[in-house]
Amino acid sequence: MAEINNDLSCEIKQLFIEHKIIDLRKLISSHQPADVSEALSHLEKEEILKVIRWLDTATAADVFSYLDNDIKEYIINVFSSDEIEKILEDVYADDIVDVIEEMPANIVAKILKSVNSDTREKINKILRYIENTAGYIMSVNNLELLISDTPRDALKKIRDNKELIEETDYFYVIDKYHHLAGMISLRTLIFSKQDENLESIMERNFKSVKTNTDQEEVLQIFKKYDINVLPVVSEQNRLMGIITVDDIIDVLEEETTEDIHKLAGITPTEKNYFETSVFRMVKSRSGWLMFLMISATLSQIVITCFTNLYNVDTSSDNSNIINYIVNGLLIPMLPIISGTSGNAGSQSSTTVIRALSLRQVKTKEYGRVLYKELRVSLIVGLILITVNFLRMVIIYLSIGDHLIDNYEWYAIATLSIALYLTVVIAKLVGSALPIFAKAIKLDPAIMAAPLLTTIVDALSTAIFFSVGLIFFYQYIS
Repeated sequence: MAEINNDLSCEIKQLFIEHKIIDLRKLISSHQPADVSEALSHLEKEEILKVIRWLDTATAADVFSYLDNDIKEYIINVFSSDEIEKILEDVYADDIVDVIEEMPANIVAKILKSVNSDTREKINKILRYIENTAGYIMSVNNLELLISDTPRDALKKIRDNKELIEETDYFYVIDKYHHLAGMISLRTLIFSKQDENLESIMERNFKSVKTNTDQEEVLQIFKKYDINVLPVVSEQNRLMGIITVDDIIDVLEEETTEDIHKLAGITPTEKNYFETSVFRMVKSRSGWLMFLMISATLSQIVITCFTNLYNVDTSSDNSNIINYIVNGLLIPMLPIISGTSGNAGSQSSTTVIRALSLRQVKTKEYGRVLYKELRVSLIVGLILITVNFLRMVIIYLSIGDHLIDNYEWYAIATLSIALYLTVVIAKLVGSALPIFAKAIKLDPAIMAAPLLTTIVDALSTAIFFSVGLIFFYQYIS
């Protein structure tokens, strides 16, 4: 696909240089707008502007909707009000909203001033809803049929208002009070008797959502019922718009990106990677990193307290032994404990967050989740300590005859037991935190990386040194 778009880009560039406008139009019209947009991205902004101006209005509108935001901003900034009105004339209102929400205030004002009153009214209708709700992502370019219409009337309306119709084969029927009454397919309209009312042939069993329904819930409805279009109604059941599957694909990408960002402790950003400024990236990442750095103080305090317990008077005979136990054996093992327990907790939290988002797990099922994660952690822990035992034996033998004294055996035992306990606890904490977050109406993804890392780090460190105290108490007492 990349090679095809590169070839297309070269062809467009050549025709542009040769000023062959008719050939350029034919070439572009024979390709998908998304591919043309990608091919145009290799040209300079001034060249893209000229190409857009050479195209007919409908093709220009299709290509324009796929361009990157910075190119859209440049074009709108240069275009006159008449040119903006023409290029946005064939663009659906919900797609225009997607454009203006990424634009600076002066560009938004220019767009709203340039479009006709009908389009402006539709845009404002969408913008009055809260972001990330069904009302905000719905399309208001939908054709409404009346229950008193006949299939013949309905088909005539469809032909006469084809510019209002989204890519769907289903249409919604309203009563005289604008209440949503039913749904009917194009197939039914074509094959039914042409003189009977829609009320007698329309479907009454269908799903709808309110304008304030969260877009994530809308996504779940599309998935559960395997539908391509969903009507959006007001609290009074009046038809306000429709959501089509192409809108839901955008929502899916947005929700997935947001969850991935939160899992990594990054404040989600809506722009693409290269469109996001360095300052915005710094802002989105530094907050949680500062929180983690400060919260790591807890682990530091735990380490300090335990190392003080291990230390005794340096003039005593045991001072060298204790120094070897703490600095030579235990402290080098800390990264293994913290890293393994952190990864174990992240695995559980990620799995549970995914299950929660797919509605496979409910908050009231926390007992089943914890029981399952407990069984998993017990088995995983046994595998890890077995491998760890062999690993430690090989390490100590490879660096000399270090398995004669009890110190190394105690160190291996300390690490193995602490590793087993921390893996079990980390998996339980990692699975419990997202469910707890969901129960108190917080985003479970927030609990995944930042808080989990802090809690598990402190717990694993405390467990590790506590187990070590049991084995090495005779040397420090």
